[in-house]
Amino acid sequence: MIHDLDDRPGDPVVIEPWLGAPARSYARRPATVLDVLERAVRRWPEQTCFVDGAGTAVTYAQFAAGVETAAAALRARGLPAGSSVAVASGNTLDLATAVFACARADLVMVGLNTRLAAPQWGYMLEHSRVALALGSATHLAGLRAAGAADALPLVEFLRSAVPRPWAYSAAERPEQHATYAVVYTSGTTGRPKASQVVHRASVHSAMSYQRILQLGRDDVTAVLFPLYYISALHAHVLPAMLAGGSCVLVDTASPRDYVGLLHEHAVSWAYAVPSWWRLCLRVPGFAGLPALTRLAAGGAPFPADLVAGLRERLPHVRLHDVYGLSETHSPGCIATDEDVRTHPGSVGRTLDCMEAQVRGDDGAVLATGDPGQLWLRGSLVTTGYAFDEAATAAVIVDGWFDTGDIARLSADGYVTILDRSKDMINRGGTKIFSAEVEELLRRHPSVEDAAVVGVPDTLAGEAVAAFVVASGPLSAAEVRGWVREQMADHAAPKLVELVESLPRNAVGKTDKQTLRDRLAR
Repeated sequence: MIHDLDDRPGDPVVIEPWLGAPARSYARRPATVLDVLERAVRRWPEQTCFVDGAGTAVTYAQFAAGVETAAAALRARGLPAGSSVAVASGNTLDLATAVFACARADLVMVGLNTRLAAPQWGYMLEHSRVALALGSATHLAGLRAAGAADALPLVEFLRSAVPRPWAYSAAERPEQHATYAVVYTSGTTGRPKASQVVHRASVHSAMSYQRILQLGRDDVTAVLFPLYYISALHAHVLPAMLAGGSCVLVDTASPRDYVGLLHEHAVSWAYAVPSWWRLCLRVPGFAGLPALTRLAAGGAPFPADLVAGLRERLPHVRLHDVYGLSETHSPGCIATDEDVRTHPGSVGRTLDCMEAQVRGDDGAVLATGDPGQLWLRGSLVTTGYAFDEAATAAVIVDGWFDTGDIARLSADGYVTILDRSKDMINRGGTKIFSAEVEELLRRHPSVEDAAVVGVPDTLAGEAVAAFVVASGPLSAAEVRGWVREQMADHAAPKLVELVESLPRNAVGKTDKQTLRDRLAR
């Protein structure tokens, strides 16, 4: 029987086993993402599910029928259960269909970042043991160059089976721990790993977003993140399905076009990385969005000046700060609008189905307020990395996931992210957190953005290097003086490079590996 979220009021949290350990879990929930879709089709068959970039709209019933037809086409290939299917496409209805069709056919979708080069795709195709590759017309050549010689056109393939209505039943339900997709980590600090996307964790993630944001049937969400990225499905698509809302698939790199879509579709929930919101603030039409009621930033620190700018332009909008990872199916903590006001700089408290610890290098839990490695445990944590048992064992221990981030945990449970562990700079035994230096630099009146990394130093081991995007007259000496006066002498950058822009990955996070590579040349 499908678990009905509306049988009784409230969502009690209970303890259930997950990853071999006790985990906070929603007692009443859909069993899988297929059950999320099934529930939406049953309740709101004629409600708009998706609107794509061309303005084509499909109802929940129409979308589910497309999923059923595509799943039949996948089954007709005779692929063994659990086989990997690579898909290269923009943020389109076809890509959304492919995600659910793979889940319906008991396969694993490998979404390929369309901004990567053929050798990077080649690594993912080989690493995931891809048995079938599908691509939009613009990406077929890239797939073939990456080694998928028999790559097939995505659109034609999805429609190659005889059209059929949605016919999912509980008897066909996959295991809750089954993997239905992998998401390659962003790789900003090294080679990406394939984080497994599993039904149980996806459902908990979607329910967390839907409850915190209080999404309802009238809500419209703009899916800016690519559907091969963890937050597109979990912060937008699945929560909308739980609420009976609608998703607008965004496939543009233009902030002006994006703001136009917010107006055109009366979007009420929007989420992006902070750098994207900075660009949107420059668009004249970004003010006066009466339908927009919730906005979130994530994937990087949410700077105070950006918060102030958004509040000035959009005073009626509730702001949220999301902290999460691919390995937590998007969120681990979500700061509410009140949290953003009363605990600036924090990412809020952990979700109802998550818990946090801060540990030292020896693994011991640290005292409240001490900086250390952030570990998370709960029902949103992945089962691990595909085809990499060693990497999985290194970061998931007794159900706890090592985020790789340095954080502080307050007495009342608020989490403040200080740095990535790989980005923390050790200067003569003194720890320098790059996120704190970056936040300070952004407060300089002539600094628009900044990124900080460590560089080798013969005397102190490491020194600070700062890449700064200036918004006015600025010199390297001024940058050093600003940090020295406002923070500490040891945090002042040894190297300052003024740049026109910072390198970013597909979802807008600063690509620090590219910056390190630039310094190493």
